[in-house]
Amino acid sequence: DCLLWNTARSQNCRRFGGLKCEDKHDDLFRESPRHHNGRLSLAQVLSNSNRSIAQDLATSYLDLFSGLGLNVQNARLFNPFGVKLFSTEDEQIKRKVPKECSFTVSYLINSCGLSPKIAKSVAERVKLQSSKQPDSVLQFLKNRGFNGSQIAKLVRVRPQLLFAHPERSLLPKIEFLNSIGATDAELADACSSIPAILGQSLENVLIPNYKFLKSVFFSDENVIKVLRKKRTRLFCFDLQKTVSPKLAFLRDLGMPEANFALMLSCYPPIVLQRQDKFDGNVKKVIKMGFNPQKCEFVHAMQVFSSIGQSTLECKLDVLRRWGWSDEDVRLAFRKCPIYMSASKTKLVSVFNFLVNKMGWHPSAIAHVPSAFTYSLERRIIPRCSVIRVLLSKGLINEENKIYLSSLVVNSNKRFLDTFVTKYQDHVPQLLNIFHGKMTIGELDLEFEPKFVMKNCSA
Repeated sequence: DCLLWNTARSQNCRRFGGLKCEDKHDDLFRESPRHHNGRLSLAQVLSNSNRSIAQDLATSYLDLFSGLGLNVQNARLFNPFGVKLFSTEDEQIKRKVPKECSFTVSYLINSCGLSPKIAKSVAERVKLQSSKQPDSVLQFLKNRGFNGSQIAKLVRVRPQLLFAHPERSLLPKIEFLNSIGATDAELADACSSIPAILGQSLENVLIPNYKFLKSVFFSDENVIKVLRKKRTRLFCFDLQKTVSPKLAFLRDLGMPEANFALMLSCYPPIVLQRQDKFDGNVKKVIKMGFNPQKCEFVHAMQVFSSIGQSTLECKLDVLRRWGWSDEDVRLAFRKCPIYMSASKTKLVSVFNFLVNKMGWHPSAIAHVPSAFTYSLERRIIPRCSVIRVLLSKGLINEENKIYLSSLVVNSNKRFLDTFVTKYQDHVPQLLNIFHGKMTIGELDLEFEPKFVMKNCSA
C-alpha cells in the first residue's frame, strides 16, 4: 500500500512542479491511505485554488492502479484524496458527452444544479453557446426569491427559459402576478412546480386567464389560492376556449356557480379533459342518478376524469373480494363518490381494520364509504381504540348502538363529548388513547371483535 502511495505521490509532485504538502499536511500524506477514513480529506485541507490539483492527483492515482494491472475498483479502498475518481458513474456519463455538448452539460451541472445524468438529457434539448444569457436568467430568478432546488426544477422541465430575456419576458409576468396579490415566494413555489407558466404570453394567455378565473372566483384572493394550491396549469390553457363551453353546458344542467369554483380550485382535470371524454362522463354521472346541483356530482365527475378504466376495475375487484355486492358498490358511490380515489392499499387497510379488528360487517361499511377518505392512523384507529376500551370495561353494553358514521364522520368535539369526556372518570387514559399517546395494549384489555358486531351498525 505504502509503495503504491509513495509512487503516486512522487510522480505527481514532479508533474505539478514539485508541489509538496508540508507542515500540518505532512502527517496526512505520510499515513497509509487505508487508515485515512474518518480524517480530513485532501480536498478539505487544500484551499479552493488547489482542489483541481487534488482531482488530478486522484486521476493519476487511478491510472497508476490500472497500469500495474490491478483492479481499478479496489482503488476506492485506498483513495487518499477524498475526491471523486474518474471511474464513477458521473464521469462515465461525462466521457460519453459529445464535445459540442460539453459546455452545456457543464453549465447545467455547475450553475443550474442538475445531476450529470439529467444534465446530459437536458443538453439534448438545448445547446448553450455561452454563459452570458443564462447567467442573467439565473441571477434574475435568484433575485426574485427562487432557491437552488426551484431553479433546478425549472431548468430540468423547461430549459428554454435560459434563453429568455429577464427584463422583457420574465419581469412583466412576475410583476403582473405580484399585482394581483401573489408574493415572490408563492410564485417561486408555483412556477417551479409547473414551469410552463413562465413560458406563456402575458397578453394572450396570462391576463385573459386571470380575467376568466376572476369571473368564476369573484376576487383576486381566490384566484391566488389557485396558485397556492399549485393549480397553475389553469394558467397554461386557453380557458375561454377550453373551459368556458363546458361550464356553459353544466350551467344549462342547473349546476350552481359555487360548484364551478369547486371544480376549478380542487378538480381542474374535470374541465381540462378532452371534450368528448367530458361529454361521456357527464352522461355517465347523470345516468347514475347524480344531481348536477349537488357537490356529489362534481366528485363523481372527478373520479371518472382522473381514474382510468383499468384502475377502476382493479379497485372494484378489491371491494368484491371483501364481500361487497354490486349494490354495495353503487350505494357507496352514490353516498361518497370520492372514496374511489383511495388507493387499493388504503381500501384493503381500512377493510382489514374495521372488519377483522373491530368486527364490522363489510356491508355496513358500504353505508359509510367516507371511512376510506380519512386517515386510518390519525383518525380511525384512535377513535376505534376508544370504543374498544369502553366495550372492554363494560361502559358500553348491548343497549348502546355504536354507529360507524358517529365514529368516523363526527367532529373531534362531538366525538370527545360523546365517547371520551363523559367516561374519563372511569378511564382516565381515554384522552391519551384518543390522541394516540397511548395504545390499548398498555391497558392489558381483552377484546372480542364479534362482540362489536352485535352493537355496531352504519
